[in-house]
Amino acid sequence: MLEFDGYYPNDVAQYLTQASLPSVPLQNVYIDGFDGTPGFGNGEVTLDIDMAIAMAPGLAQVIVYMAPNPSPWVDLLSRMANDNLAKQLSCSWGGGPPDPASEQIFLQMAAQGQSFYDAVGDSDAFTGPIPFPGESPNITQVGGTTLSTSRPLGPWVSERVWNWGGGIGTCGGISTTYSIPVWQQGVNMSTNQGSTTMRNLPDVALTADNIFIIADNGISEPGTGGTSAAAPLWAGFTALVNQQAAAAGQPPMAFLTPPLYTIGKGPNFAGSFHDITTGDNTWAGSPDRFFAVPGYDLCTGWGTPMGTNLINALVSPAARRLSLWCPTISSAATATASSTSTSATT
Repeated sequence: MLEFDGYYPNDVAQYLTQASLPSVPLQNVYIDGFDGTPGFGNGEVTLDIDMAIAMAPGLAQVIVYMAPNPSPWVDLLSRMANDNLAKQLSCSWGGGPPDPASEQIFLQMAAQGQSFYDAVGDSDAFTGPIPFPGESPNITQVGGTTLSTSRPLGPWVSERVWNWGGGIGTCGGISTTYSIPVWQQGVNMSTNQGSTTMRNLPDVALTADNIFIIADNGISEPGTGGTSAAAPLWAGFTALVNQQAAAAGQPPMAFLTPPLYTIGKGPNFAGSFHDITTGDNTWAGSPDRFFAVPGYDLCTGWGTPMGTNLINALVSPAARRLSLWCPTISSAATATASSTSTSATT
């Protein structure tokens, strides 16, 4: 977990107890002199930890990399990459311009089998420059949905785009910096208002609404929302993918975005993803963009994982070869971007 604040360990412990989840060891790594004192954003950190464990309760541990806000992105990212202890990485923060130095670290992560998930943001459709790292083509961008089940803990019924209105909802849009990656080419953009020349986002989605956490030193906070929940959920899901890969004697998956797009464009899409076709991330500043459509869209990407079906598809030999594909920094990257951007919650 990449964090720009601390957390209260008792908040996590209480959440796990109430959710009947097992205790998972937490390892704290402090960067740039941070002492771990929880601040205003402690609920963000707690949310990230809670969601990863909720998705994958058998995790061996959760490593929480923490730095003061603001701190240089590269300080956290380089430590996460150089430690190379966790194969599933999650970020729910954003801020600043494109950062070529961090993009190089994303390449390092992918090359050594680390999957990095980023919460795309909570301010509905983008209409201009996208805060770092929300448009990076070298990590997986995650949008949010509102999930309906038949009952508490019951089966999946439906999902729609997470959008509370008033400019609060899952982000999505078109990069102003990066050209369209190879793996995103060939996606039909005729109905989703996407671009055939620039990077589109998000790539996938998961639950971002009606979430319960305990934060701020013991305060119950029901109804929490945000793609900040969806990114760690995808990190937890990838831990399940890697668990199955390990059971088959295979190494961890690396950069999952290329195989996710291959599955999305292929015949197994309907059996691997919940395709979100209801809702939008429009707001007053963008009343005509974007809307959920069948297939890929700029609200929830390809949609949400269909459990073991997608896990099986991702650990197949063909998907494994694609995950080892080496991503490249798009030629449209801003050469003068700073690597010391201020960070803020998404």
